[in-house]
Amino acid sequence: MLGPKKEDIQKIHAEVNQIVNQRLSLATLAVTVFGALVAWLIPKSTPSAGSEVGAFIYGATILLLLVLFSLFLLAHHLTYMLRIYTTYLDESNASNWEKDWSAYRARFKYVGYTKPQALIFLILGILSAIFPFLLALVYSLNFEPKIGAIVCVLAGGLYAIFVSGMGFWKWFAKEDEMRQRWKKLKGKQR
Repeated sequence: MLGPKKEDIQKIHAEVNQIVNQRLSLATLAVTVFGALVAWLIPKSTPSAGSEVGAFIYGATILLLLVLFSLFLLAHHLTYMLRIYTTYLDESNASNWEKDWSAYRARFKYVGYTKPQALIFLILGILSAIFPFLLALVYSLNFEPKIGAIVCVLAGGLYAIFVSGMGFWKWFAKEDEMRQRWKKLKGKQR
């Protein structure tokens, strides 16, 4: 590993800032998509009591969960790219901040970007998954078709498990792997 030049460091810092902004934009987009779809799904006229929730509502809810999870996955992959850059800055001794921030995160509990973002996605997913059931309660609807209700609950449960695991318990996080790769490259250059 040759190490960065001054211009490289500036470029990497710009990339890091861009990725952080993109992650924030994805969270904002998720809130917007959620709000738009839920507003679209709320009945314009009061449904008659005893009618069914309907396959359309369940299907749209499952589609919303898929879109939200896709946005969350994109944010997760951006974090992966972010860690490539930040561990490089740390391992190449190009940023004291990255060294200090890495040490701080290793030693103390903190609330950074990933956990609050995961919390936003988790809340949106849970609200999405329970939306058909809230409609049923508010308008006294039947949970029909039952398969729609079952798939909606399963999709919501899987969504909550994966967003929680990836956002709070570092499932599929690769920071240590990135650091080891840079160390390996650093050792081969010498």
